[in-house]
Amino acid sequence: MEDAKEAARKRIAVVTTVALLTRAPEPARAPLRPFVAANLKLLRDNGVTLVVGSDNPMDTSALEFEQLATLGVWDNLGLLKMWSEATPRAIFPDRKIGSLADGYEASFLALGGNPLSDLKSVRQIRVRFKQGVLLER
Repeated sequence: MEDAKEAARKRIAVVTTVALLTRAPEPARAPLRPFVAANLKLLRDNGVTLVVGSDNPMDTSALEFEQLATLGVWDNLGLLKMWSEATPRAIFPDRKIGSLADGYEASFLALGGNPLSDLKSVRQIRVRFKQGVLLER
């Protein structure tokens, strides 16, 4: 717990790597999941900034996001805020991103459903904007 408090105090962002478990044999996954969930909860509860990522270049942040959802550590809003606010701000600390607010870049996705009620909606991208420019579908 002291390490988590120190990480929060120093504003260290911790990158999640839960999708890595999908490559482990099933018998190894089950005992690891509660351990991983408990550690992520400890970090979250102590104010550590958690961001969605991976140790494997073959993984996507969407796969990581979906795996995080299975752990039961966050509600849908908490997961979405981690993925769409904390993660881009950690990657690009000098840019004003991760919020639909005055002065922020107009980079966002329009989804075909409400991810607060169904997280699978994050895969239903209908429109993409990057810095105010509509990207091709």
